[in-house]
Amino acid sequence: MKLINEIKKVNWFLILSFYGLILILTYFSRKLPNVLQSVIHAFTNLEVNWNYNHGIAILLVSFLFYKFSPVKSTYSLFGDNKLKSALFPLLLFIGYSVYGFSNNNGINEHLWAFIFCLFTIVYDIMEEYTWRGYLIEGLGKINLIVKSVISGIFWGFWHLLIFNDFDQYGGFGVFLLFSIIFSFILTVSVSKTKAILVPATIHALLIRTNIVTLICFIIFVIMLLTWDRKLFKKRGKSRFTNNGNS
Repeated sequence: MKLINEIKKVNWFLILSFYGLILILTYFSRKLPNVLQSVIHAFTNLEVNWNYNHGIAILLVSFLFYKFSPVKSTYSLFGDNKLKSALFPLLLFIGYSVYGFSNNNGINEHLWAFIFCLFTIVYDIMEEYTWRGYLIEGLGKINLIVKSVISGIFWGFWHLLIFNDFDQYGGFGVFLLFSIIFSFILTVSVSKTKAILVPATIHALLIRTNIVTLICFIIFVIMLLTWDRKLFKKRGKSRFTNNGNS
């Protein structure tokens, strides 16, 4: 009964308007020339497959809805604990940079891994600001599981405008299921840390599947489970106080 009441409190017209505008701008942004590639080509001949067009589009929609709708953000880039939040991308950069990524651009594999992670996290921040940012906060006080399912479904179907096919995932049905499950992890992470950077970094783990991915994921889970614990407990007061006597 409580869940039903919370669902009824959600401004579904606002949520659907938000999602509808995202779909429209994503569709048309994908028709435009690759903005990031044009910028890179202005300085170098480096060929990249990254496309920020749709990321910029959904970031703009999220920013405008945060600005002009009743939903107010309680999240920020680094959240309430900037040091702990910064550890997430730091571990990712160190791990993948040491491991290295091969490439066809003639760039050192360790440097290329760093560059690849940097561009990936920047893009993932755009996505997480949208799907685990505005959308999650716009769903009000609905429990995290339902929020994760809704976010995962919206997120999964949105990819129909991004990918040509889903064969590498075993079909769209498998991809959608994965989106819902992964959305739960990302939703829990942002709800616990209040930091968009944390789910963005976890999202970035999808760029590779190797031992570094596994190690980082395990460390990230441990960090989330112990998020509210302090590294060092305050020492208790001494049983004896200094009263001036020798």
